[in-house]
Amino acid sequence: MKLFNVLFFSLLFGYVTAFADYLLKSCNEAGFCVRNREYAANIINSKASYYSIDPKSIDVDDSSGTLSANIIKTIKRPDRHTEITLPLKISFLKSHGASSKSYFRFTIDELRQNVPQSNLLNKYRYNETAKWAFDPSKQWDNSHFTIEKKIKNGKKGIDQFLFGSTSKDEEYYLILPRDDENMAIELFLDSFQINVLSKGKSVMSINEYNLMNFEHFRSIEDNFQNLLEEESTFNMFKDNFRYSQDDKIPFGPESVGIDFVFKNAKAVYGIPEHADSLKLKDTRETDPYRLFNVDVFEYFVDSPSPMYGAIPFMFGVSKDVTTGLFWVNSADTWIDIHYSSVNTDQVNTHWFSENGVIDVVVFVAENPSDILEQYTDLTGRPFLPLQSSIGYHQCRWNYNDEYDVLSVQNEMDKAHIPFDIIWLDLEYTDDRKYFTWKDESFPNPRRLLEKLSQFGRQLVVLIDPHLKSRGNKVSDAVVKGKGATKNKKGRLFLGECWPGQSIWIDTMGQIGRKLWKGFFNDFLYKGLSNLHIWNDMNEPSVFSGPETTAPKDVIHAGGFEERSIHNVYGLTVHETTFNATREFYTDSETRPFVLTRSFFAGSQRTAATWTGDNVANWDYLRISIPMCLSNNVAGFPFIGADVAGFSGNPEPELLVRWYQAGLWYPFFRAHAHIDSVRREPYLFDGPVRNMVKDTIRLRYRLLPTFYTAFYESSRTGAPIMKPLFFDYFAHEELLAIDDQFFVGNSGIMVKPIVQKGVKETTVTFPPKLYYDYETFALVNDDVSAITNKQVSAPLDTIPIFLEGGHILFQKEKYRRSSELMSNDPYTIVIIPDENGIAIGNLYVDDGKTFAYSNNEFLNTTLKFTSDGLFNRPHSEGNLSATAINTNVTAIKIVTSGLESSFKKQLISKFSSDDNLNTNVESNHIVMKIRYDMSKPWDFVF
Repeated sequence: MKLFNVLFFSLLFGYVTAFADYLLKSCNEAGFCVRNREYAANIINSKASYYSIDPKSIDVDDSSGTLSANIIKTIKRPDRHTEITLPLKISFLKSHGASSKSYFRFTIDELRQNVPQSNLLNKYRYNETAKWAFDPSKQWDNSHFTIEKKIKNGKKGIDQFLFGSTSKDEEYYLILPRDDENMAIELFLDSFQINVLSKGKSVMSINEYNLMNFEHFRSIEDNFQNLLEEESTFNMFKDNFRYSQDDKIPFGPESVGIDFVFKNAKAVYGIPEHADSLKLKDTRETDPYRLFNVDVFEYFVDSPSPMYGAIPFMFGVSKDVTTGLFWVNSADTWIDIHYSSVNTDQVNTHWFSENGVIDVVVFVAENPSDILEQYTDLTGRPFLPLQSSIGYHQCRWNYNDEYDVLSVQNEMDKAHIPFDIIWLDLEYTDDRKYFTWKDESFPNPRRLLEKLSQFGRQLVVLIDPHLKSRGNKVSDAVVKGKGATKNKKGRLFLGECWPGQSIWIDTMGQIGRKLWKGFFNDFLYKGLSNLHIWNDMNEPSVFSGPETTAPKDVIHAGGFEERSIHNVYGLTVHETTFNATREFYTDSETRPFVLTRSFFAGSQRTAATWTGDNVANWDYLRISIPMCLSNNVAGFPFIGADVAGFSGNPEPELLVRWYQAGLWYPFFRAHAHIDSVRREPYLFDGPVRNMVKDTIRLRYRLLPTFYTAFYESSRTGAPIMKPLFFDYFAHEELLAIDDQFFVGNSGIMVKPIVQKGVKETTVTFPPKLYYDYETFALVNDDVSAITNKQVSAPLDTIPIFLEGGHILFQKEKYRRSSELMSNDPYTIVIIPDENGIAIGNLYVDDGKTFAYSNNEFLNTTLKFTSDGLFNRPHSEGNLSATAINTNVTAIKIVTSGLESSFKKQLISKFSSDDNLNTNVESNHIVMKIRYDMSKPWDFVF
């Protein structure tokens, strides 16, 4: 029996084994990876250069703000030279309404007039990845730029049209300065190269090592005449990987690759998803990092192997500048990283994709925060989610029926453990047919939704893009409407997944998207808005396919192969789902919640995600932190890991520690495999149950802080789990730390315990005052240097610290769900810095609807100084028309780090005021007082 059949039947019937590495290609088994790595090694040795710009082809279009030219690939042979024309376009992207932000972009395509026409396939390279990745709500123009011609001996001119042949001593290059910022591009002609300058200094070079490799179209008969001396022919016209030998590669070799050097960079980050460290590693001794969305049950940790999502965005950091790179390509992609041993302020990277075009956007800023703001300006800000969705989620494969779901709710309430959302996995459906309910288990879904709604709770159900092919009205409609993917012969593509033989919706095309949206109109319930969707298996996962996904010769709308669009397919599924549910919930204006497993750049606009099918062991707990951090610094912060591990049965210590880590995930969900024992929190033994309950309730106490962090992320793209280096990028000691992090801009710093048997841990403190979260004791008072300190961390303790200079907003009262907390007052915690100053922001809206887009929200800044406490609501928000409670009834001022004279002043002031109910503790002062945060007020000392 073939391996994929063994895999299929084991998955279908619920018993699974760990993922086998031989199911995925290594670089040595992937034709274009071998070819590009060999080409790079050979080019570095030969120092040859085959790509140049034809000076006579340069054209500047002022009306469109683009520079166009032809790159000439020259293949030198003894009998003749062959020249291949590759159109180059350079521009500076700028969105309408943006004040001064514009981003350098260049694209390199291929003229394909010599490619034979096909009845099934589009002969042109796929160049529409940007359509999915860029923010569709924005209209992008090209900024105006000037152009200046220089030559090697120092001469220069400004006539961009007078480019002729040059001598060796007069090597032309162009300078394209941006009008609105101190940035310029040097474009070298004789040997194609781009140099990105910021404030006169080089921050990135492109093709500096001449690794550009653009495999142009050629027939197998003409291949020899079209080869460069440094090229390999490995698997150019076939795929000899054991599970994809049927792939005939109809257009032959089409890979594109080029090198990018991050100048003045100490470290690079990004390109999720990988179960690896936050700081990207050198790959000289391993496979490159691979971006190829696949279904990897029990994936390998500490590995550059591909996973469920792919965001081809990377940035390099130094104390002076941060430079970002967005590789706008949705095909299978590998990235090599070399940390220079000669120049420690330089990181060399080599990117190559199986096909498509070279489409690159470069960002330059002074710090990581600004680079992420630029990237999410282009690809879209993370959406502001339902407040319920940032509460606690309870899930397993599977809750059996309506009684089971309501029993979980009742038991959680009896144990006083809050939760917001309960989930139904695959088995709620009728015979694994999506958009149906199993009648005997869920005879009245509306009734179930209404009962959950009574306590402000939501239900999420699984709907995947594979559709049972037989006896299924939904798949019949897809086939009839011509909205399914096709095989290489143009017939319906059939593969194996959960229902058995399945078809796949083609949301790459308008027909498929329209059909998919229509199914939700029949599935959701009028008058109710607490049913939400989980798009799983949307890589897509194909049990019978090579590398557990669709064959690369599957055909999508427009005649493009899976080979070209693979990594963006999952985005089209969840984005269509989001748009469908949003349209259905128009009357109530309810914000949809969609969870996706597969993602791409831009997924942050419409979905949350998680780290996939992990295991209940300590390695998976440990790696969950850098995995979530990597997504957060790549613009997709709404992520979590299955708390306590999806498969397996966690020991009590692991379970407690995982909840203590998981409460800080932006997406906080416990999930378990069908073969795992039931592990709802109320089932645990007494001490374990209490520790887990306290952990979940801490998440709810901090919901105002988390919700404000989500709001700030929706405005700027800021991380919600923020690594230490993000704000302290000038400190090289922090660049590799990925087991500690901040919560947004709140000043909360956490180091979850992720190793067995640990009772104390070393915490790294940036140069600020830090206080213990529970006791307010001053833990670190060194504001001039990085310090490392041992702190106690018994099983019932999470190392949580408060950075001086911040103000926290909390809600102290237990409620069953976040929606029931909306009328509860706030407690303010003031944590002064070394100068006695603290500032905090609070964002409040109804937590459910899009009313905030009509300015129905509160966004206020509270400032504490030696003069008093001052509240200033921002002018753009207005909550006057709502019934949301914005009152503060308690203020806590941390005093353990204050100068003694200021501390005495505060104690004297508050103790002597009969109108204040004041309690003075050793490390803080508590005042019972009532203020409305929606109005400006001053409390003068």
